[in-house]
Amino acid sequence: MPVQKAVVIGAGIGGLTTAIGLRQAGIDVKVYERRTEPSRLMTGGGFMLWHNAFVALQKLSLDERVSKVSSEILFHEFQSDRGRTLARWAIAPESERIGAPAVALRRSDLNALLLDEAGDAVVLGAQCVGFEQDADGVTVKFADGSEERADVLIGADGMRSAVRSTLRHGHDLPPRYAGYTAWQAIAELPGEDVVPSGTFFNLWGRGGLRFLYCRLNDQEVYWDAITSDGASVRFDMLRKDKREVMCETYASWPEPIPQILAATRNEAILPIDIADRPPTRDAAWGHGRVVLIGDAAHAMTLNLSQGAGQAIEDGVVLSGLLAREPDIATAITRYEELRRERVDAMVRGAYRIGELGKWRGSLICGARDLFMRTFFGYFAKKGTYRLMMNFDY
Repeated sequence: MPVQKAVVIGAGIGGLTTAIGLRQAGIDVKVYERRTEPSRLMTGGGFMLWHNAFVALQKLSLDERVSKVSSEILFHEFQSDRGRTLARWAIAPESERIGAPAVALRRSDLNALLLDEAGDAVVLGAQCVGFEQDADGVTVKFADGSEERADVLIGADGMRSAVRSTLRHGHDLPPRYAGYTAWQAIAELPGEDVVPSGTFFNLWGRGGLRFLYCRLNDQEVYWDAITSDGASVRFDMLRKDKREVMCETYASWPEPIPQILAATRNEAILPIDIADRPPTRDAAWGHGRVVLIGDAAHAMTLNLSQGAGQAIEDGVVLSGLLAREPDIATAITRYEELRRERVDAMVRGAYRIGELGKWRGSLICGARDLFMRTFFGYFAKKGTYRLMMNFDY
């Protein structure tokens, strides 16, 4: 019997995208989110959506709305911590060839747009604590003692998903800590002469340090300082605030990095310990009438800028299959067949890239820079695009 009613747990990017796809197909859907205020969903810094995410958004006719709140990326430039260019990818020709741009935007802007599109399907302040399923449906249980009955349950509730835990009967390996922290923020820094629009800068340093930044709009710059545990152990977080620590850590790095950090408010800086879930065939993404998407299924590190993009792809593929396929279990099985190999490759690739960023010595980091100068301009770009655009919607 085809899906008539769906419940989504989690009002993040993947959950909202799935709900929008289901609503557009005429399926009754409710999204339950444990956070109580819309403002608490509008958190986080900036991030990139690559072409593949935009192609998926086109399927839901959301691409034009996202374009209005984002800034197109025309170049992706890799540099050393001494300001030397290691590789420079021209993104605009790829955008024209694919028919979809790569963009940078505020996470809060994307969440606000998706929340608006999902409308009254979203219910805040509802914490899922488990579920029971049978041949006729699935009963979702909430912390306040209430229940909701549906034909299918979609777990989009993040890396420490309650749906995932129940699906695995409480026995699941913990996420894999990657060994580094991302300090993310948005700085108010007007001026094209300081940070030009259209280029995503990706700097690789010695001592287990990296730094990413790009302009979001006329007034704001998004940045991400990535510090390995070997570097972070020296941070004096007792006597200094986050901004002071970042300014000291990157004081010798090329401009405009010190200027970006100096323009950032301390309270705007959000440190996130980066983790993922290693791919394993023994951990299926779904069973019966219950299925996982996004970080609940396949959390990945930030190094390919594909976490949000893959959650969007999940939502588009799954909602389309549930709308077309008369048997729910078959739709869920097909969803994993279509998505698993692609996403697993991204999880592995992102983790390997992150390992390169943990290198500390000058000699080995110099060898890494030479490798990037030699191979990143053509071969790494070609491989990245082959992986990125190898999708089946």
